[in-house]
Amino acid sequence: MNVLQRTRNQAARGLTLIELVVVLAILVALVGLVLAFFPGLLGRASSSTSASSAQDIARAAQINYTTTLSYGTDYDSLIDATTGNTLYTLIPAPALAQLAAYTLTADDVAALARLGINSVRHLNTVAGDATFNVSSTTSTALATGGSVARVAAAATQVQTALRGNVVEGAAPVYMVFGVNKFASIVGVGRLLQDAPVRAGASATENPATSYQRYGLAFLVDGTGAARTARFLGAVSFTATGIATAEGNLQQYYSN
Repeated sequence: MNVLQRTRNQAARGLTLIELVVVLAILVALVGLVLAFFPGLLGRASSSTSASSAQDIARAAQINYTTTLSYGTDYDSLIDATTGNTLYTLIPAPALAQLAAYTLTADDVAALARLGINSVRHLNTVAGDATFNVSSTTSTALATGGSVARVAAAATQVQTALRGNVVEGAAPVYMVFGVNKFASIVGVGRLLQDAPVRAGASATENPATSYQRYGLAFLVDGTGAARTARFLGAVSFTATGIATAEGNLQQYYSN
């Protein structure tokens, strides 16, 4: 009877600290074994999540335009707040190499304004934070001579992926804006409750050290008063470059 009572008392107490540590060690070892057998598991998970998030953001922007005739405004310019004409250097290096700073013309400003985009927020470098609180607290109105980010002229593969079946007009510029927490489509009661942050698969895609917001891409082309802006979709900034939702899916199946 005493032995039975002691067994019941031990069961009632639950696991001891040592037993808990042993269980956790076993779980960690099992996770390590799983990752060893599936080396591309983290990459596949990141690609899948990125593709889904990019599609959700693009859908939110399109719905916003359908209901308000605006794709939203106050996005990140991806330009450094200190200089005003230099790219934010904490974008992952491969993606940063596919971007360039672009100086807006009056026709560019008018074309973007017709889509409801009339202001941006430049980015500040904050120690230990490359993503969450780096958007300037002050909004900058888009104006002639202002700077935003564009896909570099040499990054033709990215331009082709973004363009899809869209036909380019004269003097095409592929502009990219970051979807931050200040954007007009983000917030309580809006299409996006919060600005998503990408979960990368490598150390170079850590939100503390590299910019991991998603972006919106627009094609601005044409000349004079006929210059127009067209929405192309959402992108992510990865360790392999700028990726569309389709590009993330291709990466998913290649891992």
